[in-house]
Formats: sequence, structure tokens, C-alpha cells
Amino acid sequence: MTETSEDRFARGMAALEKVFPVGSSAMPQFHYPSEIEKDWGHFSVSTVLGDVWSRPGLELKYRAMISIAALAALNKPGSLKAYIIGGLKQGLTRQEICEIIFQVAIYAGFPAAIEAFGHACEAFEQVDRAAEPAA
Repeated sequence: MTETSEDRFARGMAALEKVFPVGSSAMPQFHYPSEIEKDWGHFSVSTVLGDVWSRPGLELKYRAMISIAALAALNKPGSLKAYIIGGLKQGLTRQEICEIIFQVAIYAGFPAAIEAFGHACEAFEQVDRAAEPAA
């Protein structure tokens, strides 16, 4: 049976729910003009999550580690925070996330790591706030 783009999208949406806390602000959001938003969202979910994150061979935890390192090195704060929160959902500890950023410092430079530590702190605070009972 030939795989359709809808099959890839469905697999991507299933992976999205495994990687990111559903309904949380960590869930990647698409804010583009309406004429491209649907197509871009479909394409990115199908490709990033349906094709790559759903591949066998690496546990989601390891994919999260690699993504955190790459996003920290590239200084992509919005995505970095989302993937840190997703990494916590996959079982990464805060200490492991900090160690990933220490490793980034060696290969991508101290400025990238300094920025990444700040974004990690923001992500940790966001997780802590979400865990607090409603007043």
C-alpha cells in the first residue's frame, strides 16, 4: 500500500502528542498568514514529526537531546524552549539538559551556551508554573 501525505500527517500528529505536552504553550504554534498557515503546518508536521521523529532507531529522548543541542547552537529560543519542555516529557532531567548545553559551549561557543542556559531556565520556570495548583 502506498503511503499518502495524510498518513504521514497522522503519524506526525501522533508523534507531536508524544513529544510535547498536549495543549501546553510548549506545543509548537504556527503564526503565519492564513494562506500559508495550513500548508506550512501540514508540511512541517508531516516532515519533521511524521518522517523524522517517527523513524525507528532512536528513542524520542535521544531525538530530544539532539534537537536541544542543535537549537541551542543555532540560537533558536522559541523552538529551544519547546524542545526542552518536550525533552522533560520524554524523561530528560534538568541536569541532563544542562549537560547538553555545557557540551554545546565547547562546539558552538560560550555565547550560544549562555543564551541557551537562559532559555532553559525560562522553560523550567514555565513547567513549574504549569505544575502549580490553580489558586
